[in-house]
Amino acid sequence: DLMTEMVGEFPELQGIMGRYYATHDGEPAQVATALDEQYMPRFAGDMLPQGKTGQAVAIADKLDTLIGIFGIGQIPSGDKDPFALRRAALGALRIIIEQELDLDLLEMLQHAAEANSGLFDNKDVVDQVFDFMMSRLKAYYHDTGIAPDTFEAVLAQRPTQPLDFDARLKAVTAFRALPEAESLAAANKRIGNILKKSEETIPPQVDTSLLQEEAEKAL
Repeated sequence: DLMTEMVGEFPELQGIMGRYYATHDGEPAQVATALDEQYMPRFAGDMLPQGKTGQAVAIADKLDTLIGIFGIGQIPSGDKDPFALRRAALGALRIIIEQELDLDLLEMLQHAAEANSGLFDNKDVVDQVFDFMMSRLKAYYHDTGIAPDTFEAVLAQRPTQPLDFDARLKAVTAFRALPEAESLAAANKRIGNILKKSEETIPPQVDTSLLQEEAEKAL
């Protein structure tokens, strides 16, 4: 519908008119609905596509846009984001997480890059887009009250499935609320400080023959 005079005059009707045109032309209902849902979410807090076809098209369109624009070097900087890439990134992530879709973001970005092969020479585009989307994910969770260091702890493991990332984040947040968490963190910090000051070579594995106390062996 982007080429129609209706959408040309009223851009906010993109997708909506596509649904009406498709219905008029006798397209299957799920196809007509997907033509509308592919643009969701259109703004922060907007509803997400509910149909599987709409979800698939919406995610594919957003990732294709991100890969293509990053591929030609038009990376958002500061307040400048003429292609609304931040919205596209967050939209794709919201669909995957909030609709509980078991998808691997890195794999999908690689497929998108392969589909655009030959159009640009940026060999780092997949990693660039992935890191960009992780920065948007951090802002998304910050707005929900997730502590930045909790997010960074999960990000350090570099999970590539947003739904898995969400589950890990919730698990770490729940653990941090336990009384035992503070003691474990303090012990870990103390061990780290001891190792930093140690002048000896730290063996890669524990020599169990040196353990004598039952508590040591249990640990």
